Amino acid sequence: MDRRVLSAGVAAVLWLGSLGWSWGAPPREAEERQRVIGQPVRLVVAPEAVTLQGRRSAQQVLVSGQYADGSVRDLTHAAAVRVEPAGIVEVQEGLFLRPRQNGSATLIVQAGSQTVRLPVTVQGMEQDQPVSFRRDVVAALNVGGCNMGACHGTPSGKNGFRLSLRGDDPSFDYAQLTREQFGRRTGRHNAEQSLIFLKGVGRVPHEGGQRFSPSSLAAEMLLAWLSEGLRDDPANLPPLQEVRVQPGPRVQTAPARWQQLAVLARFADGHQRDVTRLSNYSSSDPSIAEVSPNGLVEFKRGGEVAILVRYLDQLVSVRLTYLEPKEGFRWPNPPEHNFIDKHVYAKLRQMNLAPSELSRDGDFVRRVYLDVLGRLPTVAETQAFLQDRDPRKREKLIDQLLEMPEFADFWALKWADVLRSSRKTIQLKGSQGLQAWLRGHLLRNTPWDEVVRELLTATGNTFSHPPANYYRVARDPQSLAETTAQLFFGIRLQCAKCHNHPFERWTQDDYYGFAAWFARVKLRPEPVLGSRPNGPPAAEVVYVERSGEVTQPRSGRVMKPRFLGAGEKEVDPSQDRRDLLAAWLTAPDNPFFARSVVNRVWFHLMGKGIVDPVDDFRDSNPPSNDELLRALAADFAAHKYDLKHLIRTILKSRTYQLSAQPNEFNADDDKYFSKAVTKLLTAEQLLDALCDLTGVPEKFAGLPLGTRAVQLPDGEVNHPFLKAFGQPARELACECERESEGNLGQALQLINGPTVNEKVRNPNNRLGKLLAANASDEAILDELYLAAYCRLPTAEERSKVQEHLRKNPDRRKAWEDVLWAIINTREFLFRH
Repeated sequence: MDRRVLSAGVAAVLWLGSLGWSWGAPPREAEERQRVIGQPVRLVVAPEAVTLQGRRSAQQVLVSGQYADGSVRDLTHAAAVRVEPAGIVEVQEGLFLRPRQNGSATLIVQAGSQTVRLPVTVQGMEQDQPVSFRRDVVAALNVGGCNMGACHGTPSGKNGFRLSLRGDDPSFDYAQLTREQFGRRTGRHNAEQSLIFLKGVGRVPHEGGQRFSPSSLAAEMLLAWLSEGLRDDPANLPPLQEVRVQPGPRVQTAPARWQQLAVLARFADGHQRDVTRLSNYSSSDPSIAEVSPNGLVEFKRGGEVAILVRYLDQLVSVRLTYLEPKEGFRWPNPPEHNFIDKHVYAKLRQMNLAPSELSRDGDFVRRVYLDVLGRLPTVAETQAFLQDRDPRKREKLIDQLLEMPEFADFWALKWADVLRSSRKTIQLKGSQGLQAWLRGHLLRNTPWDEVVRELLTATGNTFSHPPANYYRVARDPQSLAETTAQLFFGIRLQCAKCHNHPFERWTQDDYYGFAAWFARVKLRPEPVLGSRPNGPPAAEVVYVERSGEVTQPRSGRVMKPRFLGAGEKEVDPSQDRRDLLAAWLTAPDNPFFARSVVNRVWFHLMGKGIVDPVDDFRDSNPPSNDELLRALAADFAAHKYDLKHLIRTILKSRTYQLSAQPNEFNADDDKYFSKAVTKLLTAEQLLDALCDLTGVPEKFAGLPLGTRAVQLPDGEVNHPFLKAFGQPARELACECERESEGNLGQALQLINGPTVNEKVRNPNNRLGKLLAANASDEAILDELYLAAYCRLPTAEERSKVQEHLRKNPDRRKAWEDVLWAIINTREFLFRH
C-alpha cells in the first residue's frame, strides 16, 4: 500500500478519535461486503440524478437495497462504484461526490446482481462562486466544535478568543475573526498561514487539539474563505428555511448495521444544497449507535436511536432501528388486556423481545399496593387476595385501591415533591395547605386539567388559597416559565435562557416569550399575628398588575406572550394572561400536556418513563414507544383528564402485571417494558413498610403517633432514615431529585441503624405479640413472610429458619435475627 495513503488513513482515524468518535469501519473485505449486501432484488439510489453547480458543490449519494422479505439495507459503503467517463466527478469515501470539470457522466452502482446507473452533470465550474461566511464558514466552525460551550463559544471565550455559541450571532463572529486583535487570526495574503486554519487542522499547537482533517470539506471552506479575502455575505442573503435528512426513519436487520445519512438544506429563495459534511451529528444513545462527523451511523447492538442533525440553527431528528434476530425466538402470543398491551407487544415483536410471564399473585398484590397506596398490604388483605378464586380478582382489587384514602395521601406526596412544597419557602402552614389541597382533589378525582388551571391562575392569600403557593416557590417570570414547562410540558427550557437550546428547537425568543405569560404576577407580604419581626412574612398575597413585560436580553425586544411551538398571542391588556395560557395548555389538542402527564404517571407505576428522564421531552430523547405514548395521551384527553381512569388503565394492562423475572429473550431489555422494573422502595415507602412489618409506628416531631411517612407535609422533619434513602429536599421541579441509587449510608441504616434496631427490638412489636400469644414457629414465620413479601416461605427457607432457631436458646433473640434478616433482603427492600 502507498505509504501516503496509509498515513492519510491513520490521520483520519486520529482526527475522528480526537472528536470522540471511534468505530469499526464498514466492511472492506470482499467476503464481508457480500455478506452485508446479500441478494437484493432492487437497488434504489438517491437522488435519482445529480447536478453539481460550481466547484464548491457536493452531493451525498445513498444506496439502498430492497430484499424479497420486504426489508431494506443501506449499501452506500458496501456497493461497488465506478464513473464513466472518468474525470468529470470525484467519488470520495462514502459515495460523496465532488465536481472536477464541466460535463456529463454516469455513476454505475453495483451490489449483488443488481446495477443502477445514476446520471451526473457538472456545470458552472468556470464561474466565480464565493464561499458564504454565514452558510459555510460558520457551519465549518460548528463541525469543528470551535464555537461550543466548552471551547470558544463560552461567554468569556478561550485564551482571548471568543465566538458566539454555535454560531448564533454570525455578525459577531465575523467581527471577531476579521477585526479583533487586528485580525491576527485571519490572513488575506497567505490563507494557509492563518492562525484559525493552522490551529483548526492541527499544524500548530492548539489546546483544543485538531478540530478537522485538512482534507475535510470544513477545512476546504475555511481555507477558501480566507483565500477569497474574508468576504462577508450581502445583507439580503436568503435565510435558511428547512433542513431535511435522508433516508428518514428506517428499520434495518443484521448484518446491515451501518446507515449513511444525507442532509439537504433549503433556503428562502428556493435554492437547495447538500450540507451533509457541514452538519453536526449526535446519537441519543451512543451505547447503541454512534455517528461519525460525515453522517455515517454504526450500530453496536440491536436497538433504536434518534440521530440529531444540526446545520446552522436548524435541528432535525431521525429515528433509526437496528434488529438482531435471536436464534430460537418465537412470539409467545400472550393475551392483550387493553390497548396498552397492543402497543407494547407490537414494539416487543419488532425488537425480538418476548415478554415475561404474568406475575404471581403474591408479587402482584404487593406491587399494586405499593404503587397505588404507597404501603404494603396487611396480612389479612394479602390472605384475602391469595385465597380469592375469582378470575377477575386483580381488576376488583385495582378498583378498590383507587377508592381508598391512602391513594390520595401517596399521590399528593408525588405532586408535592415536584411542586417543591416545603416550609423553607412557603412556611409550614403553606406546605400543609398545599398538601391538603392536592389530597382533596385526588380524593374527589377532580379532572387534572382543572387542577392545573386552578394552580396556574391562582391569586390571593397563600394560606387561605393554597394553590397560590405556586407563585411563592417560583417568584419571577423566568423561574415560572421553566417550572411550568418542566412540570406540565415535560420540557426543560432552562438551556434557552442564555442562548438557543443546543439540543432542541427552543430559542431565546421562545423562553422569554413564554416567561411573558407571568410578567404581571406579583406578590406582597401579608403579615399575620405571630410572624417574626424582620423575618419572612407568614403568608403572601398573589395578585396581577395591569402592567409588566419581559425583555429579551440579547435583542432588547419586549416580548409578547408566546405559546411554545405555536407562536405569539395578542392579549387584551385587561385580561389575566394566565387564563389564556391555562386554557391553551389544558386544551385537548395541546401537543404537550396530556403526553407529559401520562408519561409521569407511567413512570410512577412502571418504574421508567416512556420518555426517560420523565420530564425531558426532546427530539434527541425520543419515546421508547411512540404509539403507546400517543394512545395513552389520546385516551387521557378523551376521558377528560381523569387521573384514576389513567392509573386504572395502566394497572389493568398485562404489561403492568408482568413478572420481574426475565426470560432468555428479554434479560437485557431495560427500555421496552417486556418485564416489570425492580426498583428500591422510596424513602417514605420503606419507612412505612418497616413500621408495618414490625408493627411499630414512627413518631415524627410535632405530629400525632400513627402519622405515616407518606403523609408528611414536607421533608423538613429531618428524619435520618428518610434522608439516607433519598427523601428530596424539594428544591428542584424534577423527579430526579428523589435519589434511588443505593449507597453506604443506606447500608448502615439497615445493618445497624437506630430506626431498624429499635423496631426489631421493641417488646411490643409484631414479633413480641406473636411470642406472647405462644404462636408456633411455623405460624410466626408465615405471618412475617406474608407481612414482608406477601407470600409463604419455601421449604428451603423454613428449613434454614428452623435450623437457626434450634441453635439459639434465646427464642426472642433468634426471631429478632430472622426479622432483621427479612428486612435486609432485596425482596423486602425492592418493588418487584
